[in-house]
Amino acid sequence: MQINSNYILISEKKALELAVVNMSNASLIAIDTESSGFFTYYSRVCLIQISCKGKNYIIDPLSHLDIKSLATVFQNPKVTKLFHSAVDDIKVLKRDFGFEFVNVADTMYSSKLLGMEHNSLNYLVEYYHGIKLSKTEQKSNWEKRPLDKEQLQYAALDTAYLESIWEKMKVELEELGLYEEAFSEFEKMTEEVYRGREHINEINWHKYPNILKFTPEQRRKIYDILHFREEKAKRVNKAPFRILNNEAINKLVTEEPSEELISKFLHNKKDIKELYEILLNPSGPPLEKSDFPRLDEHISPEEEAKLKALQRWRDKIIKQRNIDHSMLLSNKQFLYLIRNPPKDLSELQKTKLMSNWKVNNYGPSLLKALNGEPYEDLIKNLRPIGQKKKLEDSKK
Repeated sequence: MQINSNYILISEKKALELAVVNMSNASLIAIDTESSGFFTYYSRVCLIQISCKGKNYIIDPLSHLDIKSLATVFQNPKVTKLFHSAVDDIKVLKRDFGFEFVNVADTMYSSKLLGMEHNSLNYLVEYYHGIKLSKTEQKSNWEKRPLDKEQLQYAALDTAYLESIWEKMKVELEELGLYEEAFSEFEKMTEEVYRGREHINEINWHKYPNILKFTPEQRRKIYDILHFREEKAKRVNKAPFRILNNEAINKLVTEEPSEELISKFLHNKKDIKELYEILLNPSGPPLEKSDFPRLDEHISPEEEAKLKALQRWRDKIIKQRNIDHSMLLSNKQFLYLIRNPPKDLSELQKTKLMSNWKVNNYGPSLLKALNGEPYEDLIKNLRPIGQKKKLEDSKK
């Protein structure tokens, strides 16, 4: 397939109407978004890229263009909506515009099912087309207007190759008997709901890089600085690392606190004074290793034992199928099942924690593991995915 790298920038009603007509008559459209999250605390969609029938549309929702007409395309079951990392794009498109989706496909999840060595779009373009996409605009400011030509060209190429990649992947999935599994997972992706950092009032100090290398006193300071940074980022709608990056935080907690030191990283006098007072007056005692957050503070010994049993079940599935751990249930989801145990597959399906395929193929053994019963005979026939496909394979 010949790839067209040209683009059509849409910021007016008439141009969008013509594009929607073209999309509605297509069997497949490829979709991507660009958001402001690298620069702002409250992220918003700044561009929607859609490729179909050889044309690359770049739709500008910040141009006061009413884009609600796209809803008819996104909900049209005859049009496949193709993404790379569908979950991320679907979440933000639901959040900002209330769009709903049916009939989606995802090249990222497909790459995991096919055992690709890497799962990025850049890797897939190089694997299937032998072309290296530029990354220079990857962390670009998508809120600025007007956007420059390099930004628009980068945005267009994010969807230009997807259809041709999907055509090859789809054949591979069918040949390996993974097509049904893939589409069951795609169907579940349409149910995803956005839940960003602005809705989660937690300071994840325990996830700070190399946190164990710091002293308990320094960990408390890190916690307090992260809290200060988070609140400041919310007030000024700025990405937290643009308030204080981790390198600055490391210096602030390892050197003697002073307003002079803080002024190297902050310029507002009020902020400098506030952070200086925070460093002089810790919000609590030193943070020991025992203070690291558990999955749940109220987990009982019985629940913990069941959790370990489910983790062993997950490890066995991973080994049997040679799959990535992200393709199975998380510890938080396990804990939900422990506290709300489904009696059968029907009840497991109602939790909406897994796709229908996973409920049917993993569910029987999962229910037995949940009840402390043997299940090995139920997983031994699960189909392993292929060995990791490397870039060199595509050049043979």
